Amino acid sequence: MTDPQFIAKQLRKPSGNFAPEIAAKMGKGNRPLYDLMISFLEVHHHDSILEIGYGSGTHFSNLFAKANNLQVNGIDYSPEMTNLAKLNNSSFVENEKLNLQTGNSELIPFTDNSFDIVFCNMVIYFWDDPAVHLSEIRRVLKTGGKFYTGMRTRNSMLGFPFTKFGFNLYRVEEWCSKLESNGFKVVEEIRQMDPVFDFDDAGNSLKLESVCIEAKA
Repeated sequence: MTDPQFIAKQLRKPSGNFAPEIAAKMGKGNRPLYDLMISFLEVHHHDSILEIGYGSGTHFSNLFAKANNLQVNGIDYSPEMTNLAKLNNSSFVENEKLNLQTGNSELIPFTDNSFDIVFCNMVIYFWDDPAVHLSEIRRVLKTGGKFYTGMRTRNSMLGFPFTKFGFNLYRVEEWCSKLESNGFKVVEEIRQMDPVFDFDDAGNSLKLESVCIEAKA
């Protein structure tokens, strides 16, 4: 856990024997952002929802508690995360409320106009060409559907030693501009200062600022 380049690679795509450990650390570090996102999502009964990059999936119970008869789908780049999230949500999967797949948002494995809501947390840093992903998200959203981005501010993320290795960091206004230039209309954003997060075994810590952005297709 001391090599920043290795950590960056694992955060992009958790894999191998290290995947459960990185999933646990991501779950702990990102929990305040996930809680903010779940509270921010404007969810209605019977909505069809897609999450991109669900990780260990420990937040799905909170999502299902927001409304009745939700149909939730997810894609994650890591097969290890798919298996772990299915294990953590076995009852939802068995009841066919939750469909989790290994996949990439460069080519979303769903038909046009499938979802009322698409959301992701801490994923956009790994999109080398965001326009491709945003085009796919617009394709699978229904007319008037909403895309929610969860992220940390650029200054927050610069405090991590691993973000210099393959992370595409954005100021909030930069990401909003990218959404607008790719066919979305930014509707609202909310922010919060998270509790102090100890991110390594040496006791190094950061106080992160979480942001959720709502945009309409």
